[in-house]
Amino acid sequence: LIEKGFHKIYWVGTTSSQALRSNIYLIKDKKDGIIIDCGSRGEFQETLARIKQIMPINNITKIFVNHQDPDVTSAMIDWLQLNPNIEIITSPVINVLIQHYIEDGKQYKFFNTEQKPSLTLESGAVLEFIPSPFMHSPGAVTIYDRFTKTLFSGDIWASISLEWNLILKDNFDEHIESMNLFHQDYIASNKVCRNFLMNFKDREVTNIMPQHGSIILEDNVKNAFNYIKNLKCGSDLMRDI
Repeated sequence: LIEKGFHKIYWVGTTSSQALRSNIYLIKDKKDGIIIDCGSRGEFQETLARIKQIMPINNITKIFVNHQDPDVTSAMIDWLQLNPNIEIITSPVINVLIQHYIEDGKQYKFFNTEQKPSLTLESGAVLEFIPSPFMHSPGAVTIYDRFTKTLFSGDIWASISLEWNLILKDNFDEHIESMNLFHQDYIASNKVCRNFLMNFKDREVTNIMPQHGSIILEDNVKNAFNYIKNLKCGSDLMRDI
């Protein structure tokens, strides 16, 4: 998807026929690999095969977890069985929940995004961990790749559609319906949307890579931000009490 010197971003997701399919990303920085949202256990073998075409599996050092749901996280079971030294990057709130994916008494390396809100990679590229509470999980966190100006947005800008393109090519307005199918049910409120957008007053975004649906490129980033800014979802759609 993106190549900038020793810093590269790949899509290693699933060819699932479901309307809600998972996008799994790989950051290859020099020799090290970081998986962004490792997907479900049913997708593990396909993802593993894709990554083997790119780099040695032993060089996967970290897995980033946006939130705890099995469609985007349960494959951490398989990755930790393959390499118990992999470090799990997530928030403390999410860490409490994903511990249920492993046997009681076992532990894994935990990178706490609240204590360490950024990570400098070997190439010098910096990943910033930006909280996105209640979008949809209370402890959700996103990644802003400062070097490529890429936002790994988790469930934000996710979409549900059987007619799927990895990269959004059609008119953005035509994409709104499939985003509404997700956001209106899964995102808590317009207030949490606007709270999240506050983080990008001084950060330039040229690529948005969500967990589900299509990647949004620079030409549509402004449209995407306006969509979230004006979105009515979750509790906004409840009747007044």
